[in-house]
Amino acid sequence: MDNMPISPRIARPLLALLAAIIVSAALRPLNPWLPYAAATAWLAVLQLHLARSSWQNVALFALVWLVFPLLKAVNAYWLAWHADGLLSAADSALWGGKILPAYFRYEDFPLAADVFAACYFAFFFTVAGASAYYAVRRRASAPAFFNGLLGIYLFGLMGYLLLPAAGPAFTTLPDGGARGLIAPHVIAVVNDGVTGMDVFPSLHTALPLFITAFLWRDGCCKTALALLPVSLGIVGATVFLRYHYGVDVLVGILLAAAFAWRYAPKTA
Repeated sequence: MDNMPISPRIARPLLALLAAIIVSAALRPLNPWLPYAAATAWLAVLQLHLARSSWQNVALFALVWLVFPLLKAVNAYWLAWHADGLLSAADSALWGGKILPAYFRYEDFPLAADVFAACYFAFFFTVAGASAYYAVRRRASAPAFFNGLLGIYLFGLMGYLLLPAAGPAFTTLPDGGARGLIAPHVIAVVNDGVTGMDVFPSLHTALPLFITAFLWRDGCCKTALALLPVSLGIVGATVFLRYHYGVDVLVGILLAAAFAWRYAPKTA
């Protein structure tokens, strides 16, 4: 394909949202160089978008990942309110008086904690791997894939700014001492990188499920079947490890379904 433009209805609001995050983080930086690196990358992506370059899709995806850590500064200096109380109340109403993660205690099940921790960490390889596949192979379905992927990121970032929340693991249900071989290390890495506002909706739910559904509809059925247990494990890990409320996961499932229905190929 000569040209794989992303829809302006997704690219333009996403670029605007990323610019707002970059500017906010640059005004009160936690990292002295990251906002300026992100701003330089943003200008490069804007140029690719205006030129309708075939690489704008993967470049915009990379920009999202570069900007994401800047949410730490946004949370630290610009947010006066968090939605954990609201999300917790909604979750308790749905799940019998307690938030969904409260029904699970990974500290008592080290093997399960290891499995779910490995799945949770696999999220990054799942999203990066699928994006690299569609960027390099440049299949006819690549524009649809990136429209869906980046559309989910757009809605995710909007949710983080409208309903910023830290999640149960950092409010009411902190780590009580994970055991196992993998879980303690994954939890330590997550705790170090958490932004404090990236909970609702759960992109750890929406993105793997969207990718799995898209691969299936795109004729990559064996890959989709192999990825399915990992994707379900990632979804389970968000609750089992107490990073998300149940409502975050439900909205993530709805996002995955909506964007898969809109952008996944109609015939396998």
